[in-house]
Amino acid sequence: MSEKKKISKGKVETKKTALEKETDTKNSESPSKKIASKPKTKTETKSHKTEELGNVDDSLLIDGITYIEQNKLDTALECFDDFCKKYPDSHFGWYYVGYTKMLQNKKKDAMKNFKKASKINNKFLPSLYYQGLLEFENNDFPKALIIFDDIMERFNSDELKDSNFNIPYFIAICHHYLGNFQRAEEYFLFAYNLTPEDPVVLYYKGFNEVALKNYDFAAETFKNLLYVDINNQQFWDLVKGYMYFYHQHEEEKEG
Repeated sequence: MSEKKKISKGKVETKKTALEKETDTKNSESPSKKIASKPKTKTETKSHKTEELGNVDDSLLIDGITYIEQNKLDTALECFDDFCKKYPDSHFGWYYVGYTKMLQNKKKDAMKNFKKASKINNKFLPSLYYQGLLEFENNDFPKALIIFDDIMERFNSDELKDSNFNIPYFIAICHHYLGNFQRAEEYFLFAYNLTPEDPVVLYYKGFNEVALKNYDFAAETFKNLLYVDINNQQFWDLVKGYMYFYHQHEEEKEG
């Protein structure tokens, strides 16, 4: 295992809500792929009706969300398109069109609609988040970093925590890919404080500490990872491989 090996570039897990019934992507080739999943939304339509939708009829949104849960994406898109025609000044319609396009892997169309939603309401965090995530998945880490940094500036700590998107984690990952390991470590610590039992955060935090040659910290992080997900055999294999590398390094120092 190379001490400067960067973490695998995979899709990253976000927390699941009632809207997010699509099946998680699983891959047994590596631990980094094993813990990755399709991007998911945090938006809940029920709260929109009372807090932001006002007198707007949200039945088309609810129908569309139901179709997403049933994996009927084309039918869902028809509902959201109809909503946009009826309420072109509502950011929710454009957001859900973008989200559905993203699920269909039509990333350019998804980005276009997320940007429309943000133009109407630049304080709607989910549409901003998915713009950053799409850039991240395109490996355009400088652009993704700009978007995630902008979110950090626009929203306070409580709003970021309530979103469950863990924006500091994505900033940390972007800095890592760009070779800014020390800056990444600062944001990994922020992300860890937000979700101390998130195995994804612990997994990548440990690899960043390896890149920084903070081997004692990495060993402790990987131990915490096992405490969180003790039954994950791939995590055990990861830690065994790392500890072998770690002991070799210590022996070389003593020699």
